[in-house]
Amino acid sequence: MTVAAAEPPNAVTVDVEDWLQSVVDPALPVTDRFRGNTRKLLEAFAARGVRGTFFVLGLAAEKAPDLVREIQQAGHEVQSHGYGHRLITSLTPEEFRADVVRSKKLLEDLTGHEVCGYRAPAFTITLQTLWALDILAEAGFRYDSSVFPIRMPRYGIRGAPHFPHKLKTPGGAEIVEIPVASYRLAGRRIPTGGGGYFRLLPYPLLRGGIRQLNDAGHSATIYMHPYEFAPGEIGTFDHPVRLKTRLHQGLCRGAFAGRVQRLLSEFRFGPVRDVIASIDRWPVHTHAAAGADVTQLSFGSVARGAGAAGDADKSIQECRQ
Repeated sequence: MTVAAAEPPNAVTVDVEDWLQSVVDPALPVTDRFRGNTRKLLEAFAARGVRGTFFVLGLAAEKAPDLVREIQQAGHEVQSHGYGHRLITSLTPEEFRADVVRSKKLLEDLTGHEVCGYRAPAFTITLQTLWALDILAEAGFRYDSSVFPIRMPRYGIRGAPHFPHKLKTPGGAEIVEIPVASYRLAGRRIPTGGGGYFRLLPYPLLRGGIRQLNDAGHSATIYMHPYEFAPGEIGTFDHPVRLKTRLHQGLCRGAFAGRVQRLLSEFRFGPVRDVIASIDRWPVHTHAAAGADVTQLSFGSVARGAGAAGDADKSIQECRQ
């Protein structure tokens, strides 16, 4: 299928992590399995001529610095997934700051380029952890992709914008927010951006989430993990894993890679930096305080080059690899 050049660029993103350490127990050491799984992703992207954004876990980067350089040399954007894959909801502000600063420095030392993007483990920037956005801004991050625009049991903010926007932090700073794709159907918003949703939902819903955003003039962002390209991996671990986890994480995993390839053939995808570069006017959003039912829908459209907002846009554009 030929993708129309006039369509907004969409972002394809990868959270580079190890399944056992990230999903089962963050206290476990990172295994070597993510190396081969990540290379499967690199091969899949290369086959389509697609470049993406890889949010690399610090522990994974320490385990496989050669892989980080390989990702970069293939033309992909290398950004931060934090250091230890500890959920922000379990961290103090001081612990979170130490985690992201450590990860940022590690990746910058490995790549020789500034790291300016971040995605939280399990999307755990919520109404209760909005303080993390101020820490990200203070640490030099220009964009975040952690606010899930649907309220789920462990993460998400109901009523959050479902398209790229600028976010006012509780401390008054601004940071670009790149939410993952979702689909509005029958008055409800359905998560269709990646992960388990790619495995379990009908393919027309996945395609529909991207098409709906693109038809409205917005870029869509999808995400995946290297282990989702290894359908038989879950059954090979010696470490005890609950049957419920095995079933939930393994169901329909064999179809994952094919669905990703199909989406890559039907839509225009690239790294997050291409999405940011394509936006001329940024809607600005402010979330309500923790405990409120919905976020404050107070938007203001800010044009690139307009005062302090323009300076922020220039800062984002300079963060390129």
